[in-house]
Amino acid sequence: ETSHKKAGGGKLNSIEEGVMDIFGKGQSVDTSKSTAIFDFAAQAGKYWKAGGVGCEFYRRCDTPISEILEMIETELDDFEKLEQSVKGSEDDMEKEMKNEKVEVEEMLNSLDTDIILD
Repeated sequence: ETSHKKAGGGKLNSIEEGVMDIFGKGQSVDTSKSTAIFDFAAQAGKYWKAGGVGCEFYRRCDTPISEILEMIETELDDFEKLEQSVKGSEDDMEKEMKNEKVEVEEMLNSLDTDIILD
């Protein structure tokens, strides 16, 4: 539906643009890619009439496109917040991961002294 909207001259929001940057580029579909079914749907959407058989055929659920796009936007916002919360604490995270590795190695060695850990 997003592809059809773009092909019809509709204005896409940033999330829709992002979807279009991922799926349906060019005029062919690489069937060896894991995104092939979505790429084909995006290609087909460029040519089907609004509300035609194509959009209904490729619809994956009853959730309206606007709600799906809102969910994508929410997830992107959450990832951005997570990324911001991590910035500046890379050293602390690295230290914590090393400490956890040592703890796990000690636990494993206490269970079986013959274990060889790299």
